[in-house]
Amino acid sequence: MVKSLCKYRRAEIADQFATIIKIVSEPKFICATCTRVASDKDYLCKPSRLTNTASSTAATLTPIVPSIVTLVASAAPAPDMINVHYLPMPTAVEQRRIERVIIAEQTDELEQSERLLEQTDKLKKLAKKKNKLLKKAAKVVKKFDKQLRKTKQTLELIS
Repeated sequence: MVKSLCKYRRAEIADQFATIIKIVSEPKFICATCTRVASDKDYLCKPSRLTNTASSTAATLTPIVPSIVTLVASAAPAPDMINVHYLPMPTAVEQRRIERVIIAEQTDELEQSERLLEQTDKLKKLAKKKNKLLKKAAKVVKKFDKQLRKTKQTLELIS
């Protein structure tokens, strides 16, 4: 069985660079889930046939360049080359998953705003408590100063 493109690890991509160039140089298929392209459907998870594929994509590939980014950028077909109508429509299960993801994202946003409100409430309480403690400390200092003055007055009377 042929290894699918999405199964390659980074180290394997660097090692098998020439093979990968052959696989993606003339794309005829696109994966419906991971959007990778290949010349044979065996290299993809869920292959769909590309329509209007031009052999000009192979011409845009630079000669073997050690940069994988260059390979991916030049091998990917232009958006107008992919006919979306031939991509499989999501099944009912996939559609429900998409809806669940959207709902989960919305609830995450609500939870984040609720957490922010809770944090601001806690910060307000802490600030109030700090002010109360500062007032109490100021009162104690004032009381200490008053007692110190009285002590100095009594000592001056005695000496």
